[in-house]
This record gives sequence, C-alpha cells and structure tokens, in this order.
Amino acid sequence: MTISPVKALIEKVKKYQAYNRNRKIKAINFNEAKATIFFKVIPYLLHCNYPDLPGYVEDENCPFGIHLFTPEKMVDAEQFRKFFPTSTAMDQRTPSPFPVKPCIHSLKTIGSVGTIAQTEKSDCDYWLSIRRNELGPGGLILLEQKCHAIEQWALIKEVEVHFFLMDIEQTRDNSFKSDTDQESAGSALKILLKDELFRTHILVAGKMLLWWIIPPGLSETGYRKYVNDLAKSGEINQNNFIDLGYLTNIPKAEIFGACLWQMNKALDSPFKSVIKFAYLELLLQDDKQSLPLFSDKVKCMVTFPESLKDKKEGALKISQVDPYLLLAREIVAFYQLGQQKQKRANLIRECLFLKALEGMTSQGGKKAEGEDSRLQETMALMKDWHLLPANHEHFFKLMSWRYPDLIKFGAKVHDFLIETYKRLRWTFKTFEDETAVAISERDIAVLGRKLFTFYEVKPNKIEYIRSLSRDAMSQKDITFHISRYKEQDYYYAFQGEHDNTSVKDKTDLIIKREETLIALITWLMANGILTKKTRLHLTKNFLPISLADIQHLVEVILSTFPPVNFSHISADQLLQREKTIRALAVINLNKHQVKGAKNLESTIISTNSYGEYFVHDFTTITQLKNAIRVLLTKHYVSRWNNNLEIFIPPQPEQHVLKSMVFQ
Repeated sequence: MTISPVKALIEKVKKYQAYNRNRKIKAINFNEAKATIFFKVIPYLLHCNYPDLPGYVEDENCPFGIHLFTPEKMVDAEQFRKFFPTSTAMDQRTPSPFPVKPCIHSLKTIGSVGTIAQTEKSDCDYWLSIRRNELGPGGLILLEQKCHAIEQWALIKEVEVHFFLMDIEQTRDNSFKSDTDQESAGSALKILLKDELFRTHILVAGKMLLWWIIPPGLSETGYRKYVNDLAKSGEINQNNFIDLGYLTNIPKAEIFGACLWQMNKALDSPFKSVIKFAYLELLLQDDKQSLPLFSDKVKCMVTFPESLKDKKEGALKISQVDPYLLLAREIVAFYQLGQQKQKRANLIRECLFLKALEGMTSQGGKKAEGEDSRLQETMALMKDWHLLPANHEHFFKLMSWRYPDLIKFGAKVHDFLIETYKRLRWTFKTFEDETAVAISERDIAVLGRKLFTFYEVKPNKIEYIRSLSRDAMSQKDITFHISRYKEQDYYYAFQGEHDNTSVKDKTDLIIKREETLIALITWLMANGILTKKTRLHLTKNFLPISLADIQHLVEVILSTFPPVNFSHISADQLLQREKTIRALAVINLNKHQVKGAKNLESTIISTNSYGEYFVHDFTTITQLKNAIRVLLTKHYVSRWNNNLEIFIPPQPEQHVLKSMVFQ
C-alpha cells in the first residue's frame, strides 16, 4: 500500500517531534530544575516584555516574542509565582505583555543539553533564528539588550545561558555571523557550526527546521528544487517551518580554523574536544575537496531510517539516537582501520566514557554508581556499539586516582590533541592559499593567543598543567609539608591527609614541590587542584607558619583570583596588549623579625588579561613599593580600584608592617 506524500511528510514530522521530545525528557531527567528554566521560563521571558520581569527593555521599539508560542500552556500560574512571586504580569487586569508580531521565528539549543555529554556545569547556548529586516532600526541592539538581561537573571539562578542572534537568510547562505557571540572566532567555524546546530539542537519553541523532512543525499540544486516544489504543492504549512538552507559539504580549508578553535576549547573541556578533534581528522581523510557532514547521518536515523544501508542503524529506537554517542561510534570505526590508529580509538572510548561519567557524577552522587539507570543504559549502548573501554571500571574511581595517574592521563589527552593538530597542519600545507581564505588573520591571532597563554613559558609565570579538567584535578584533602636541605626550605603538597611519620612513605602522593609556599599555593589554585572545598592539613614544622595562616592565605587567594575560563576570555582582550588586571601582595608570610626597610620579604601574585598568573618575590620594602607603584601607574591596579589586596598574617609586628606598606 502506497502512502500519500502528505501522510509521509506528516509521519516524518511526528518522528522528529518524538525525537525532540525525547531529548527534552533526557534533559529533564538529568536536572529538572534547570530544564524548567531552559525549556519553560526562558522562552516565556523572550516572549514578553513587562516591567517587573527579567529581560524588560524600556523602549516601545524593542522586538520580542516567539512565533507559534503559547505562553499560558508553557508556564502555568503556579510555576510563574514560584519564579516571579511579585510580578503582576499574569494579573487579569494587566494588559497582555505578549507581542502582536513576534520576532523570533525559532528558538533552539545547540550543544550538549539532552545528550550524554551534558553535565551539571554545562551551559545552554540558544540559537535564535530572526530576520534582521523585520526588527526595525536599532531593533537588533534592543533585542540583544533583552537577551543580555535574561542571561544576567539566569546567572543569579546559577544557570549559565548564552543567546546567539542568527539571521535566517545569512544562515541559509552560510554567511551567518552572530553579533552577540563574544567568544567564538566566526571565520573559524561557519559550516561546522551549522552542522553542529543541525545534529545537536533541541527545538525549544517556534518553527521546526524544514531540513528534517528534506530527503538526505540531495545536491544543493536538488535541495532547492525539492523545497520549491514542496512550497508550490501546498503539502505543508510553510508558517510552521523555517528553511536554514542546504548544509553543504565542508571545504577542507575551513577545517584548519576549526582545529585551532578546538585546541582552544580543549583548554577548558578536553573530553569533548578530543571527540570533536577526531571528527575533524575523520573528515580530512576523504580524497574529495569537500566532505559529507555527520548531521545527515543523524537526520537519517530520526526521519529517514529507510535510507540507511545498515539495517541495524535503521532499527534504532528514538531514545537511542544520541548525537555525541553516534559521532563517537563513527570515529572509533574510523580509527580501528590501522594498528597505530587503534590507540587513538581506545582514547576516544575512554574520553567518551569519562564524559558520560562526568554527567552522572556531577549531580552530586544522587544515586550509587551501579544503580543509575541512565548510566546503565548508556553503558549497554556503548558495549553494543564497541564503545565501552576495556578498563571502564578503572574510570569509575577517577575522583580517587593518585595525582601521577591524573597527570599521566591528562598528558595523554593533550598529546593526542597536539599530535592530531600537527598531522592536520601538515595536510593543510597542500592548500595554504585556500586556508588563508577560510580563516581571518584576526581569528588566527585570537586563537593563537589563547594557546600561547596556556603553553608558553615565561619568567615568574605559573605553569598550567595538561590536565583532564579542573573538576577532575580538584582534591578533597591536601597536606602541606616543609623540609630543609642545605639551608634551603622546600614546600611540598601531598594528596590526602598525613602526619610527619606517614608523609615519609607517601612520596608517590607528592603533587608538587616549590621553594616558596606562595608559589606552591598559587600553582595549586591556578590548576584547579586547590578549591574552596579542599580541606587543608599541615605537618609539624620548624617555621612560625601555622595551619590557620595557610588557611587564611588560601581563602584570600581564592577570593582574589576567580578561576580562569579560557573560552570566556574575549577576543578584544586577546587582541590588545596584555595588562595586569588583579594583584595580591603577601607581606612577611614567614614572620621574620623586621629589621628596618632593608630586610622585608614579600610577594606579589598577579593575573593578566590573557589569563596568565605570575609570582614575583621581593626582599625589601622599597622593591615592594616600587612594584605597587608600577601596578598603579601602568595597569591601574590599586586598593582604590578594588583590584589590589594586601595580606599580612597575624604577628607581633603586624601594625608596624602596615605602617611601612601604607606610608
């Protein structure tokens, strides 16, 4: 029996809606409170403009609202009062806060939300499909203001969201650019970003992507013809869809920019970047000058399973279609082709499993390891698809790994990224001219600057370790131990809690040794090993430094220097000359007797606009005051500007020291 074209299209739409609903359910099951904000409250705030609600812009020309969105169905009165107890927006006497002409055609998430890659720290990136010519003069700026205000409100709720305003016509022509995106280097991504949108998005509100019901494998001409014929046939209601255009195969030259971008993203989140970097290498192995993207495979699994050659893939349940899991499967299959590549396949499996574990364990241990049904289902799929690492039991104990093991595996991950980058860079040399067109000089400067920040060695700079992630490196307990050898003091940081006797037999638990305590603590802080949750211990020692002194110093350092997030360092900062933005002066930590201005030990810890930390030691009050003067005159860092702190540990001569420093 032949199904009519209209019924066939309706079936495709239903399949997509079931898939989209399942992705939302996964996000809800992961964290219902956050999912409520992601899928209900934020679209509600985008759909209205009311004075006592977050996101209000006091300008009658401010565009707002989402097409096909029914706010009353999305947020009921009880939920509304929970989030906005003092608002009168829902009062029957209040004029409707909703728009006559909505401006947002489609609101979608892009990225890890609703997949195995989602963690408690995952932010939510929204892609807002708009038409600039509908917004009116200044409308885009006003809508940006509204989005920024909603972002700030979400931060108060401890939820990180970002909005990307994308013009439909520009996206369709693959020439899109987000005016609100301060993080990305636009020329480095382009089609790959569109590919990520198509294969990872959740439709939150508004119009569905027409792409989901367009047969895969069409040429660009064939795609255009199909869309035009569909419009003429009247088989669908065009007002329910947006056409973001044909997802063309990616030119090889564009991948160079994407490689640089992933190297930068890896500084904060190496697990995901390993998989994405491997995807780039997979794409480059094709002999053609342009390459098919994985988004088409996801579409086939959801709305065109009959087109798949592998019938097992076509028989997948909607709940089993996870963009990250399926991509990893493709990559592992690629890396299994050769003996040398087999090692890379194993690393992909391990990183994928760690990423899945990161999501489960980041919820604070709500369920025991073996009892988490979501983890068990994921592991069953991974095993079925040969994605489960042979030593997966070892990774269950990641948070209790010894420091050398953490460093060893972190180095393995970074080595993979660097080696892959080198292999791909060699490939790019065959088409240098194309590469120059595919990524701008500005973006090369931005991305290169971030890599230098992380890897470059400079005098007095605190070294960043090649770790798994700061979360994985953080320690529950750290013991400080001080020893003296040939009149030189050495400061050690050990994993765990120890005393003078046990520490001698625990050399394998040494995290780091330094000649000064301040340099050691700063290094631990910069690399995420020492956090506000870390319990500190101190073995008996011969110096007048107490555990209370160390705890107080750590508290001051952690409050003075928030953790560096490399992906949040803006392009503007990186394109300007580096400058010191924050500093802490530590005076006479070892509590030596003050014998005049000639003899006073002090240290200045500082961080700059590139995300680098430095530690400078001084032996006289004159040197310290000169350094503080330079901070003020050259970088505008001072106590008056609230970006310079002074710490003097309790000691008999504390008041004398304050007078000397502040005189």
